Amino acid sequence: MPLTSHTVRNSLCIRDGQAQDANQLSVLATQVWLHTYATEGITDDIAQYVRSELTPEKYLAALNELATRVLVAEQGGSLVGLAVVRFGVPCPTGANATTELQTLYVQEHFVGRGVGRSLLQAAEAKAREHAGSALWLTVNAKSARAIAFYAQQGYANVGATHFVLGEARHENHVLICRGA
Repeated sequence: MPLTSHTVRNSLCIRDGQAQDANQLSVLATQVWLHTYATEGITDDIAQYVRSELTPEKYLAALNELATRVLVAEQGGSLVGLAVVRFGVPCPTGANATTELQTLYVQEHFVGRGVGRSLLQAAEAKAREHAGSALWLTVNAKSARAIAFYAQQGYANVGATHFVLGEARHENHVLICRGA
């Protein structure tokens, strides 16, 4: 069932992603990912990750997967944020949640304008509607701004996992909504 578009602020709309969004999703994800994680420059591991994982083909595949929903935040015909929700993915800490918020990216120019909150609320609604599950996610342990954002939205740290990039392991917090 498609997500009903709704206005968040003026012309901002949250909707289900479509195949024709794949190129924009790839570029948006690349921009946000690099801004967030390539804070000391572009290493070979970073370049390989971006070129292999944040591609239009990968987003097109996600858009066509039954167990995945890609939500987009659109303003004036341009994508400004995205969320990827995956169903049937157990929380690594054993918490009773099987829907993962794999990605929540908001273009830097739109941070603080309610885009992230609106995408998160839409992702939570998808989790309830399709899986009857609480939403869980991971966040980089060094990303104080993201951790604070999720805490404000009612998420609590329930454990840790690691994101592996090349040979480096980066600690991530596992978060789940309080009361879930």
